[in-house]
Amino acid sequence: MIKHLFFFIFVSMLHLSYGQKRYTIRGEFPDHSLDNEYVLLYDFSSLQGEYERSKQAFIDSILVVDKVFHYEGTINQEPFLALVLCSKSRYLKYSTTFIVEPGNIQMRVVDWGSDGDVSGTSINDDYNKYIIERGKQLVRRVL
Repeated sequence: MIKHLFFFIFVSMLHLSYGQKRYTIRGEFPDHSLDNEYVLLYDFSSLQGEYERSKQAFIDSILVVDKVFHYEGTINQEPFLALVLCSKSRYLKYSTTFIVEPGNIQMRVVDWGSDGDVSGTSINDDYNKYIIERGKQLVRRVL
């Protein structure tokens, strides 16, 4: 009986670890204004009106050191929309969204007025290409 119980526990643990995939997020800010502050990482897949689900969307807080932050996690649903949110005072508030999938995700914020450049995974590379091309089309129309 005990042998069957241990086998059941082993199979359950194997199933849990098999369904999860690893991802890392490395972000860089344009200056040192957020050093020793925390950025908040949320699963932004829930809809705005889903209050109960949005309360559970918080993933983790990540310390910014020398204008860089780093996070490692596992996901069992892929991909999902994530939100990085940070603020130091009522004047410096920043947020950007990107897509989380297994792999290494790099985010670089060039200036505080724009979205972060996200790369490293195929979905985010395609997303950035689309945004850049779309921005060029909008600029051409204005000019």
